Amino acid sequence: MNPQAKHTVVRAERKSKGESRMSATLRFLPVFLVLAAVLAAGCTQQGSAPQQVTAPAITPAGAGQAADASQLIPQFDAYAEKTFNQSGVVGMAVAIVKDDKVVYLRTFGVKNATTKEPVGPDTRFQLASISKSVTGTMIAEMVGNGELSWDDTIVSVNPAFRLSDPYVTEHVTFRDLMSHRSGLPEYGADDLQNDLKYSRQEIMDRLPYLGLTGAFRSSYAYSNIGITITGVTAAMKAKKTYEDLVAERIFTPAGMYNTSARFRDFIASPDRVELYPMQEGTPVAGPPVDDDINSPAGGVSSTINDMVRYARLQANGGSLDGKQVVNASTLRESHSPQYIKSYSGAAMTGSGMGWNTFLDGGRSRIEKDGMFSQGTATIITVWPEEKMALVVLTNKFPEGNVVAGSLSNAWNNLYYNGRIGKDWYAVAQQELQAFFDSMAHETQQKPVNPQPHRDLKYYTGSYTKDYYGTARVVEESGILQVYPPGHSTTPFALEPYDGDAFREEISGVLVKFSAGTGANATGVWFTRYEAPGRSGAFIRAGM
Repeated sequence: MNPQAKHTVVRAERKSKGESRMSATLRFLPVFLVLAAVLAAGCTQQGSAPQQVTAPAITPAGAGQAADASQLIPQFDAYAEKTFNQSGVVGMAVAIVKDDKVVYLRTFGVKNATTKEPVGPDTRFQLASISKSVTGTMIAEMVGNGELSWDDTIVSVNPAFRLSDPYVTEHVTFRDLMSHRSGLPEYGADDLQNDLKYSRQEIMDRLPYLGLTGAFRSSYAYSNIGITITGVTAAMKAKKTYEDLVAERIFTPAGMYNTSARFRDFIASPDRVELYPMQEGTPVAGPPVDDDINSPAGGVSSTINDMVRYARLQANGGSLDGKQVVNASTLRESHSPQYIKSYSGAAMTGSGMGWNTFLDGGRSRIEKDGMFSQGTATIITVWPEEKMALVVLTNKFPEGNVVAGSLSNAWNNLYYNGRIGKDWYAVAQQELQAFFDSMAHETQQKPVNPQPHRDLKYYTGSYTKDYYGTARVVEESGILQVYPPGHSTTPFALEPYDGDAFREEISGVLVKFSAGTGANATGVWFTRYEAPGRSGAFIRAGM
């Protein structure tokens, strides 16, 4: 691949200019094979030499005074280039702000592996779950001007709102949902969007059938739909759509004119990245992610120039270019832990409102990463006491996730210790592989002497579940095909396994029919639909 990388290292005195859950298919493809294939392809891209910033000798922040961030830039730039080159990431943009100034901004690689068009500072990326921090910031703005309170209940704004537990329905607040402590199951309702293609309102209507798996306010489970509930409810309070409200309250006042919470704006942008999903061999672009249904949780797209402005706003107490865009106190509250996940001595991890929160050696850090398995990996890290933030945007998964986390940890090391003391890239690779290993499902092996199945017509018909809807089982050319609930039009085929049990042809997971005394099966249980808070047991429609 021809070298196509460029960068700008911005002088310290210069100000910037304005401008899921992973797919189940991933569990069958070990990430190390993908990484090995990409690295073997020699997909490296070199950057030009960094521009040097003249400044006095460096002192790490940990030595008792503030570090001179500009003097750390050459080391960081070399590490970023090395990490990018070994990763196989197609395109990337990185920026660091300190004391309301841009001290580093560089773009790497290409936005399209076929055309070789380079990534630029105004190239648009999908942010994925960084969008959650945007929603938290929007609500902080509303709390700051008195329109809302973090402790307002959702039902006080939207009386039609319902969860499966009446008490939680009546008491759950913006604070609870924004910090993932409502009791909703981890990634609950994502399947309704991603697999079954339900609309936002259809998903909201099915929430009463989604069981709460955690203790209200004393448990943590990451929830995309929880963030979407808050964003949509806040917009209802303002009598606007979420997409219009977040533009009005955050993007426009912050000068983020190339940022939007609508998928169509990303698609229509003449300067945007293609997305490169998990695959072996030469990167091939896949379809971008339409996350309009969960836009408050994952639907924002932006550029590195605009994200510099967003990072400055976060690091500078809601102020930008002399204007208080968001109240400093309410923004600080969104950055503060509302649920403590773990702590030991001077170290703590927690959940803020749209952010992950950390305490390392008494120093606070907030962070939000984003990830689409179709080809997006991003991160924003903010060090509030230092008035400092870092942003990394990439268009490759999962390699981009490895790179983004590595660069954030490297800068944290470098700033406080004066050196990068660990191979963060190797650490991130190991953590990602461990994640994929944890997602793996063993394929069911056929028994040695399986029982024959009944006539296939015994199993055909419609089966229903309140949360999921109605699935249809039909016989086509001697094979059972299952048409899923919702609006998905893609069936999956079943193969005989043992008696009334079948196995999905592609995934190998089990589907078990319930036998009754009549002429047809009375129900069916799908492994694929069995998850916390919802059951894979469907009953025959009309029974």
